[in-house]
Amino acid sequence: MPEAANTRARLLDAAVFVIDQGGVKALKVRDVSARAGVKEPSVYHYFGNRDGLVEAAQAKRYIRGLLELTEVFDRLVHQCVSRDAFIETIRTVTTAVFADDRQSVRAVRADVLGSAMSRPELKEAVAQAQRESHLLLDSTLTYAQAQGWVLPELDTMAFSVWYTGMVNGRLVYEIDPTQCSAAAWDKIAVDVTVSTLCGPQK
Repeated sequence: MPEAANTRARLLDAAVFVIDQGGVKALKVRDVSARAGVKEPSVYHYFGNRDGLVEAAQAKRYIRGLLELTEVFDRLVHQCVSRDAFIETIRTVTTAVFADDRQSVRAVRADVLGSAMSRPELKEAVAQAQRESHLLLDSTLTYAQAQGWVLPELDTMAFSVWYTGMVNGRLVYEIDPTQCSAAAWDKIAVDVTVSTLCGPQK
């Protein structure tokens, strides 16, 4: 079983690499299997067909940056010893989410979301990937709520879903950065995040 999981992971990593480099149209089953160092029939065994491989790879491309920072946030929150430390962690992580060097990650998510809207199987794969991130963020916020750092009446799962939408929404600014400054957009996003979780700040 571990070997099977390893083979599937290698194929998925190879497919992600190919799509990152040349887009979905560049993905050929023989190239992915060669890059992964496995036989071509393995693709069909683990993913059913090329479309199944594309959907799994696109879901992984969509979630990788999102889940990575959610895991960082979870770890940092569990190290907090006060509400002030929690608020500082929110500000630090949310600011990192909007860093310029993550613009390409946000662009990938937009690309995958656009494709998913007309492809039901990909849409479900993306939805499942999002659920993983949302469940972790919800768990982190439920922990913080139990510490008294998050407003007791807040629906932490609703916030988790909203937060993903807000993060993806930064692309609206990035498409036309002439309308406002990045700093102004980021400040609003961070301040709203903090006040929604913890209440108005003095």
